[in-house]
Amino acid sequence: MPTEIPVADLWPPPYLIRAARGLVGIDQATLAEYAHVSRKAIVSLENDESVALDYRRVAVLEKVAACLEKRGVEFIKAVGGKGEGVRLSRPKRR
Repeated sequence: MPTEIPVADLWPPPYLIRAARGLVGIDQATLAEYAHVSRKAIVSLENDESVALDYRRVAVLEKVAACLEKRGVEFIKAVGGKGEGVRLSRPKRR
C-alpha cells in the first residue's frame, strides 16, 4: 500500500473543502465534530498545499467530504474547459 497519494488523484481536492464548508455555513470546529475528526485535522487539510497526501489525511478528506455531501454540497469536476468547484444541490421536486 502506498504511503502517499498524489493530490491530482483525489476527489474532491482538499482546497475545495473550505469553499464547501462556507456554502453550508459551518465553522471548522463544527465540521470536525460532524465528521468525527479533530479541528486541527480540518485546519491542516484546508491549508495543505502538498502534491501528495498520506493515507491518514486521505481518510480525513473522505470523512469530511462525505459529511459535507450529506449536508447538500455537490463537488463538481472540471468539464469542457471549466474548472472544478462546489455548489449546493437543489432540493428534489415532488
